[in-house]
Amino acid sequence: MKKQFALFLSIAMAAVFCISACGTDGNDATFTPRDDATVTIFATNDMHGNLANDGKSTIGIVQAAGIKVSTENALLVDAGDATQGASFASISQGADVVRMMNEAGYDLMAAGNHEFDYGADVLLQNKELADFPILAANVQKDGKPLLESSAVLENAGYQIGFIGLTTVSTATSTNPTLLSGVTFADEAVTAKKEIAALKDKTDAIVLVCHMGDNGKAVSCTSEQLLSALSAEERAEVCAVIDGHSHTVEEKTVQGIPVIQTGVNFTNLGKLTLTFTDGEEGAKVTAAGKVLDYETAMSYPVTEAGEQKTHEVQEKLDAIDLQQKEILGETLCQIDHPLFGGYVCYNYVESRIVETAYGDFVTDAFKYYAEQFAANEELDLPVVAVENGGGIAQSLPTWYYGGTVVTVGDVMNAFNHGNLVEVLKVSPAELFAAIEKGLATTGQDETGLLLRERVSGSFLQCSGFTYTYDPAGEEGGKVVEVKLADGTVLQRTDTGNKLLLATNNYVSSSFAQGEKLGELGGEDILIQDYILYLSGKNGGILDYDCHYDRIMIANDKSPDTYTAKICVKRGEAAQANQTYTLSVDGGAAQEVTTDGDGYITVTLQKGAHYLWLSGGSNFVYVNNYSGTGVAQGGEDDPGYYTKDGYYTFTFFLPAVNP
Repeated sequence: MKKQFALFLSIAMAAVFCISACGTDGNDATFTPRDDATVTIFATNDMHGNLANDGKSTIGIVQAAGIKVSTENALLVDAGDATQGASFASISQGADVVRMMNEAGYDLMAAGNHEFDYGADVLLQNKELADFPILAANVQKDGKPLLESSAVLENAGYQIGFIGLTTVSTATSTNPTLLSGVTFADEAVTAKKEIAALKDKTDAIVLVCHMGDNGKAVSCTSEQLLSALSAEERAEVCAVIDGHSHTVEEKTVQGIPVIQTGVNFTNLGKLTLTFTDGEEGAKVTAAGKVLDYETAMSYPVTEAGEQKTHEVQEKLDAIDLQQKEILGETLCQIDHPLFGGYVCYNYVESRIVETAYGDFVTDAFKYYAEQFAANEELDLPVVAVENGGGIAQSLPTWYYGGTVVTVGDVMNAFNHGNLVEVLKVSPAELFAAIEKGLATTGQDETGLLLRERVSGSFLQCSGFTYTYDPAGEEGGKVVEVKLADGTVLQRTDTGNKLLLATNNYVSSSFAQGEKLGELGGEDILIQDYILYLSGKNGGILDYDCHYDRIMIANDKSPDTYTAKICVKRGEAAQANQTYTLSVDGGAAQEVTTDGDGYITVTLQKGAHYLWLSGGSNFVYVNNYSGTGVAQGGEDDPGYYTKDGYYTFTFFLPAVNP
């Protein structure tokens, strides 16, 4: 920024001052200052298609639009991963999300890694549909910028520059077959170049980063980015709007406010830039905070804001109505859920252990691959795998008894637009692919699998079993791989061949594999398999997982473990009440809550689903992953704690029937 100087002072709630000067070239005979002004930037990130208010945790795009219109000198921006996720997004490959962002008045967004899930061509189509710029300064295709690097927005007479940055981990987390010619440059190097290009043209610079604060998941976090800048470069940056890690950030880093709102529109970011003009240029102070659901929903909305919310709601309802006929189509009835994917907020069970849905999906792949083999007269063992990161939800999405499975349930779980392919691979390649997904570092005496992270490459499987040592060396954890007929595969065998069915993201791990054909879209294939199995059983899907495909060598788990789960009616814990409890659909047993409303149940080691009399939700617990188990601290991923994840609460109807 012109004639810039900087002073950073911390203020309450991670607010910060960033002072700079610009606005005169020094040649003016007279100086006419601009009016002092405050610009408010509202921010979202990682919406993943969750745009509708749900009345309890999702704020939604309607309220955000009303807040923007009700606030003088306001902007609305997004830090990525808006166009992929829930079926609202995936059914149109993000186009309907962009249409809603247009309606809500978004001013710009940075491209997140999941914006690339449908391929670069679809991203460019969505860019053309958008009434706002989509930024990614460090992304090129065939040596040329794929999207705009930055945007300068004028508001209240001041020029605000925005630089968009997308994590370089996108190159390895997204299906490479959809990224042909696309490259991701170093975030810090790119930021330095873009800051230099904007500093003399703007009164303030904001970095919009899809990078996050999880250093185990990305090579450069937003905090590391700021540290990599020089003091002079940091002096040009007033704030960072972050995304990707699904965390709530409300902090000051190197004197600069950084905000991130978590995931699925559960919070709304608010960045306040206060400008004062003078002969030395504009001075700007920046303060950032995150508004929770209650605060955002009670935010003052003017008459114009109310009118805007009506307009946006009408558009949302119209799109929703168009989609409902497809998404609401019933596939079958189901009497208990197949858990997998997100069974706990921000934690994917199928990335660490075998799951029922993982077994089901790979059985579907194997079934259709066997038909392919028969048609092609291929006499090879047929196996199938699915990466745990590819399973986003359980089946069905909500876990109450007597529910139906809909098309939307499947699309919500398989929203990456993947194809299922058939490959000819060697046992050696299969060993390597399994090893790639094992992020464990050991096992404690309770059976909990230790790990520094969970891996989206963890493989669910069908047609074979594998045994691994959690404490084994990286790349050497797999102890045994055995086909369904009992044949033990050899780690170094490159001569024999298997017929493998998997999605085209996983197939990229089999570089030496020979692609023989495609079975169709992942979500369509799973729907067909649901219809096939339920059709043989009067329209009811009856599928049991025996948890005998992925096994642990030298298992330290005791034979039993204890789970502790709260019982609530509405929001009230039910203390000293007696109910009947069913485990894995078995005979009911009587249980009584303690004075805090918790039941304690002893279970055989492994995964279980539980259901309480009175119409409760299903609850899933597993001592190997720690999910739902009364163990560990509240910072441990997936662990159940007394004040922890609402997923592991038995919710009864608000009114006792």
